Amino acid sequence: MSVERKKAFISYSWDNPQHEQWVFDLNNSLRNKGVICTIDKVITQQATTNLNTMMIQNMKNNDYIIIVLTENYAQKADSLQGGVGFETTLSLPILQENPKKLIFILRHKESFSNAFPFHLKGYYAIDFSDDTQFEDKFEELLHRIYQVPLYEEAPLGDIPNLQPRKTILKESQPSIDFSYVSLSSLNTVTDLDKEMFLFKNYKEINNQLEKLLQHVNAQDPNIKYTQDVINDKKHIYKIYVHGTLKTGVKIWLGSSFGGSSNINFSFGHHLEPFNDNTMNGMLSCEVNNNNEITLKGLIGLHNQNQPMQPDHIIKQIWENHLLHYIK
Repeated sequence: MSVERKKAFISYSWDNPQHEQWVFDLNNSLRNKGVICTIDKVITQQATTNLNTMMIQNMKNNDYIIIVLTENYAQKADSLQGGVGFETTLSLPILQENPKKLIFILRHKESFSNAFPFHLKGYYAIDFSDDTQFEDKFEELLHRIYQVPLYEEAPLGDIPNLQPRKTILKESQPSIDFSYVSLSSLNTVTDLDKEMFLFKNYKEINNQLEKLLQHVNAQDPNIKYTQDVINDKKHIYKIYVHGTLKTGVKIWLGSSFGGSSNINFSFGHHLEPFNDNTMNGMLSCEVNNNNEITLKGLIGLHNQNQPMQPDHIIKQIWENHLLHYIK
């Protein structure tokens, strides 16, 4: 289902060049996520602009007004000073008639309450003050703009059949120590259980690898990647630096020489999609004494005698097979 593009205008005060740069970067980040977003500096560079008309049109014609609250913004809004004061006047009827159109975000230095103008005290704002939390707060902002819930509630269950107690105190039952009883699970692990376990971990490894590469690209846009989905059991990733292919990862789920299935890995420049004879690593499932299925195997030259988890596997791939190619 296609999602409708949203239009937004960022209202802020010109506190200092660093703050103006932060707002400009936020504007571009939103545009990269499909939001038709703009700020005054972009509009005024295009043509001779009546500032009052510009502010009226943008407050009126956009789906959302994102208001960046700072201590300076609050002072200007309370005193109806300059452009912030004029936009404050324009926002008052919106606040009364359509408050969902206004999205408040915080960039405070000391007390957050000083960043709220008098007429906005008590309203919720997404707090962008801590730069280390930017990604989480930006995700919340995107969910707000696209009207997608950030958290999913559980469906309502049945109403319990509650009965009044006849006593206040419950009768206490003497506890008996059965800690000496220790039994292994009697459940039998089938071949289907193993196949499903491997496929689940295969999907999670691919999911985490893609998220890792997305994170690397966000840290340095010069590092890009492609993902080729050969089928639901074979993926190939290629990593580029400044457009030059540096290395790649091939991950596939399959059996070797007609045996049981494994999660297989191959690293390097030449990764054949339909030739699976070359591999640098392999993970298989093992059943322990408690009838629990675990992952064990070899990633490159690193043999793992302990059970492995997808996040540990991705960390090894990054440190031993990718990092040195893109330093």
